[in-house]
Amino acid sequence: MNPYNCPVFHIVQDSVVLPESRLPVADRVDVLVCGGGVAGIAAAVTAARSGARTCLIERAGFLGGTATGSSMGLIVIPAQELVAFPREFFGRLAREHGAGLGDVVPWDIEAYKIVALDVLVESGAEPLLYTWVSEPLMRNGRIEGVIVENKSGRQAILARCVIDATGDGDVAARAGVPFVKGREQDGQMRPMTVMGRIGNIDLTRFKQYIDTHPDDLSQDDGRRVVDIEHGIVRIDGFFSVVERAKKDGLLDADMPVNYLRFSGVNPPERSDRALLICNSTRVYGVDGTSARDVTRAEIEGRHQLRAIVNVCRRYLPGFEQAFLADTSSFVGVRETRRIRGRYTLTYDDIRAHKRFDDAVIVMTSVDYGTADIHAPDHGHEGSEQDAWARRMVLPIMRFEFPLSSLLPQSPSHLIVAGRCVSMTHDVDKFARNMAPTGMMGQAAGAFAALIAQRPDAAWIDPPIAELRALLEAQGVPTTMQAYPTELAA
Repeated sequence: MNPYNCPVFHIVQDSVVLPESRLPVADRVDVLVCGGGVAGIAAAVTAARSGARTCLIERAGFLGGTATGSSMGLIVIPAQELVAFPREFFGRLAREHGAGLGDVVPWDIEAYKIVALDVLVESGAEPLLYTWVSEPLMRNGRIEGVIVENKSGRQAILARCVIDATGDGDVAARAGVPFVKGREQDGQMRPMTVMGRIGNIDLTRFKQYIDTHPDDLSQDDGRRVVDIEHGIVRIDGFFSVVERAKKDGLLDADMPVNYLRFSGVNPPERSDRALLICNSTRVYGVDGTSARDVTRAEIEGRHQLRAIVNVCRRYLPGFEQAFLADTSSFVGVRETRRIRGRYTLTYDDIRAHKRFDDAVIVMTSVDYGTADIHAPDHGHEGSEQDAWARRMVLPIMRFEFPLSSLLPQSPSHLIVAGRCVSMTHDVDKFARNMAPTGMMGQAAGAFAALIAQRPDAAWIDPPIAELRALLEAQGVPTTMQAYPTELAA
């Protein structure tokens, strides 16, 4: 007797063999977005506003991905540089007192969750939370949907076009799209981080310490922001504090943590009991596509975080009565798979200011040059040898991004958006952040809506002029020639 209709299986060597299955179709949509981070939100909202029946599936019970689940509550470019969907979204979040719009853009994680759902539902897209992508549904070289797993069981969702915004390229990889992981020469990936929110901080006393120890901080103005009037904080450094903690035994001497980093947004009336995100733990040699590795990263990262909070309480003025308010729901993964698409964007392209016939976005980023930020090398970040963390002053830069870097050669009708697009490791540092990935999602959603109208024709010969017109009407600068002059000045 099998009351739950579970499949009967048998074991062959190290494999479990299951019989053929028959799955119910849970839904049929025009555009299916897999992943609810900023790229997925932007993609789903844009597709729905463009008239496509759209569903977004997300493994968590909330949207935001890294921005909420991993507590990475910060955009590192000034608010005035935001355009298109990121400008709209973070502007709304600020109006609802959930973000600070200044030299950097920090946000309140819980406010982000609420606003993200509101924006998505208002667009007409349907969210489906607590849902994992299991595998793509493929036929004749085309993706026609995915199999999902959730509390309703194992089901199929069919779609005219699928957008992989999972961050790790899970759908694309399982559909057979070629990919690389990490740094091309050795496959090593950027370190992971468990974030913590530290509460009950006296920002006035903290700022007094910062103002009197300028040489102990990163030199870039964008990483030494403590604006109590507007409640905006983004501060990197405290190198001597970490060195002292290791000397005194509060941190293990071999812990790969060399500096402290804080960000957050707090109303001025709460400056004596502020809440800041601590982005300081670093776990190296782990692969975000390995369940065992992310488990190890969670354990090691939480141990590091506990020690770091003790260091803050011991050595940083304003932190004497601080406490760990909460930790990120998911370990923060900076880098895993990147597809090999129709075109792979390289650093040489960016350095040469290359123009593309199929450019659909102009991205804005901090210009890190050749510095390998969050490098995979164990313990390098923030060390005396790390010029980026200690001495570099970083200007703003812009570059065109082509549609072909969002598209695999096959299968057809699959678009990729987010940090798993077709680019090299040394481009990833410019394009994996949340403003660029939000714009990737917007371009993907607009193109997906066109594919839903003309499934084969639009995929085979993308209507670039039509797509650009659609995106430019939404405030997206698609080429350097179309970039707003008031921002370019």
